[in-house]
Amino acid sequence: MIDGNTRTVLVAADPVAHLRTPQALNEIWEAEGRDLITVPAQVTPHHLADFVAGMRANASVCGAVITVPHKQSIAALCDDLLPQATIVGAVNVVRRESDGTLVGETFDGLGFVHGLRSAGIDPTGMRVVILGAGGAASAVAVALLEAGVRRLDVHNRTASRAIDLADRLRGEHPDRDVGTGLGHLADADLVVNATSSGLNAADRSPLPGAAFPAAAIAADVVISDRPTPFLAAAAGRGLRLHGGHHMLVGQIRLIADFLTGIPVHAEKGTK
Repeated sequence: MIDGNTRTVLVAADPVAHLRTPQALNEIWEAEGRDLITVPAQVTPHHLADFVAGMRANASVCGAVITVPHKQSIAALCDDLLPQATIVGAVNVVRRESDGTLVGETFDGLGFVHGLRSAGIDPTGMRVVILGAGGAASAVAVALLEAGVRRLDVHNRTASRAIDLADRLRGEHPDRDVGTGLGHLADADLVVNATSSGLNAADRSPLPGAAFPAAAIAADVVISDRPTPFLAAAAGRGLRLHGGHHMLVGQIRLIADFLTGIPVHAEKGTK
C-alpha cells in the first residue's frame, strides 16, 4: 500500500527501458516490509541539475540510483562524496539526508568484482583490458586493482579519456601496472565492456569478434535480456561469457543498505 508515509527511490537514466534496478530494489523493500517504492526516472543530461534540485526539495525522496549517462556529471552536484566515489570520480547512488543534503557513493566496481567471484572467477593475478573510460569503467578499474589484478589497460575511442583514467589509477596505485590502448589485448585474461554499447538495439560491439583473445573471459556491465553485441561477438570466438546482471546482483544489497542508512563496508561487496 502506498500512502502519505511512503518514500520513493528513483533510478535516473536516459534511456530507462533497460533498467532492472527498480524491480530488484522493490523485491528487497517488500521482503523487509519497508515503506519504500523504487521507480524509473528518465532524465536527460540537460535536466540533470533540475532533477537534483527536485530531490533536495522533496522530503519524500529517499535517494536515487544513478546510471548512464549521469554517473560522472552528478558527482559535482552532490554535497558529499564517500570514498569509492571520490577515487572513481563518479556516483551510482545518491542518498538524501533529512536536511536535503545529498551524499554520493558508487558500488559498481565492488558489485562487479563480487559478481565475478560469485561466478567462480577470481580476478587476482589477471591481465585485464577495460573498454570505456566513463563512470562504470572507472569504478570497475579501481575495484579490479584493489582485487589484485596483475595488469590493467584502459581503451577508449577518445584516447585522452583513457589516458586521464589511467593517470588517476596510477595516482591511487603507483606500484601497479596500468596502461592504455589495446597493445596487451592478445594476452588478456579478462576483457570488460564498460561502455554503453548494448543499451540500444542498433549498437555494435566495441571490439570486433576477431580481436578477442580466444582464452579470455568476456564480461559486460550492460544488463540485457539477450546477449549484448559485445558478448555475442565474444561468443563467436568461443570465450566464456559473464553478463551485466552479475554486477547488479553483486551490488544491489550494498545499494539498498546505503539508501536506508545502514553502514556499508567494502568487504561486503568483495567476499
